[in-house]
Amino acid sequence: MAAVANIITALGIDTSLWLQLGIFAVTFIFLNQFVFKPYYKAFDARQGQTVGNNEKAEQIFAQTRELEALYQRKARNLNAEIKEIYDKTRVEANREQERIQAEAREKAKNSMEEVRAKILEQFNHAREELIKQTPELSKIISKKLLPPEVR
Repeated sequence: MAAVANIITALGIDTSLWLQLGIFAVTFIFLNQFVFKPYYKAFDARQGQTVGNNEKAEQIFAQTRELEALYQRKARNLNAEIKEIYDKTRVEANREQERIQAEAREKAKNSMEEVRAKILEQFNHAREELIKQTPELSKIISKKLLPPEVR
């Protein structure tokens, strides 16, 4: 024990050690209760919020991907429906166009036949008139062209 006492004396440790240890203990308890614990609680809460926010962000991101996939499926379905309606309407329009064109061709054909018949009728009528007027015209022409002795 004397050796320990010699070492303590050599280090300069005296009776004020107990007072210093007491001050240290009181200061440590005070700082621990009023500084370190509140700081640790705030740090822990912030850490929990950050981790919680990261998890929440990942969850929202996953939901966003699911909604995007759902949107794309619905958009593809809608585009398919629109294409089907468009194709159906286009086919109907083409049929209607063909029907109208066929009607127009038929009307044009009938009109042409009517016009040809009228022209033929007028031609025949004019021909008959000319045939009827031929003797008279021959007499008039011969009167004008031939001298009176030849007639």
